[in-house]
Formats: sequence, C-alpha cells, structure tokens
Amino acid sequence: MGCGAPPIPEEATGCPTTFPDDFPETRDVAAGPGPAETFVPYADGDVVEGVIGGQGSFMITPTVRVAAAPGDAVEACFRVFLINEIQGVDNGPDGPDALQSNVQFLRQGDYLFSDGALYNPFSSPREDLTGATNDLTLKVQGTGFQGTQTVQIILK
Repeated sequence: MGCGAPPIPEEATGCPTTFPDDFPETRDVAAGPGPAETFVPYADGDVVEGVIGGQGSFMITPTVRVAAAPGDAVEACFRVFLINEIQGVDNGPDGPDALQSNVQFLRQGDYLFSDGALYNPFSSPREDLTGATNDLTLKVQGTGFQGTQTVQIILK
C-alpha cells in the first residue's frame, strides 16, 4: 500500500445460498462505503476512491445495504451482483467487469448490511480508469425478493 493510499477494508464473508430463483418481492438496495454504522449510499456523481488489492488489481470495495422486511432473521445469506459499465472503455468480448458472490448479511435496525466489503476488481489498470464514469449496477437476491440499483460514480 502506497503512502496516502486508503486502507483495504475487511472482505465480506461468503456463505451458501439455498433459495429458489423466484423473486416476487422488490426491496431497496444500495452500495456505498461502510461499515454499517457510517454507511452512506453512493449517489450519482460521487467520486469513489479505489484501492489496489493484494494481487495488484484496482478495485472498489463497497458495503451493500438491503431494506429489511418483517420476519427477516438477524443473519442472512444473499446473492450479490456488481456490474461495472465504464463509459468510454472497451469492455472487450466478455462484456463489462462483473462480480457475483454469495454474501453474509447482518441485520441492524431497518436494514441488513454485508458483513464486510465486496472486493469489486476491474480488468483495466487504475491509470486507465481514474476520472472515468462507472455505471455501477447492484443486484441483490434473497428468499422471495430481489432489488436492483444503478448509480453513476466517478472513479478515483
């Protein structure tokens, strides 16, 4: 980690998901810097500082928040997708950079939060992405629900 570089937050815990692919309910979801106690959702135009991970990839490390429903347990495992569509960058034949992970969530008040950050790496180096606009799409699926949010963030 270089001088002045932001620290890499602790990674969210993985878990098995066992729910069917049936999502009749919609819930509000959001990505943003964590932890839960200081969480503020990303908003269009926010500048998001990335970090260089342990394997040398440039990445952002959001925490994920899901609106809780009555009867939700204190702990849950949800399927999380992060899709990065970088404006002005060739996504190549494989499409945009994307992450799918089964993540442990913990209830705090009216929300469930990922129990750590999601490591969302990019295939392009930092110097090619600094100042670029990322149309970041978050999709979360759980038992009987899914939620989707897209926000335009500026990478730093």
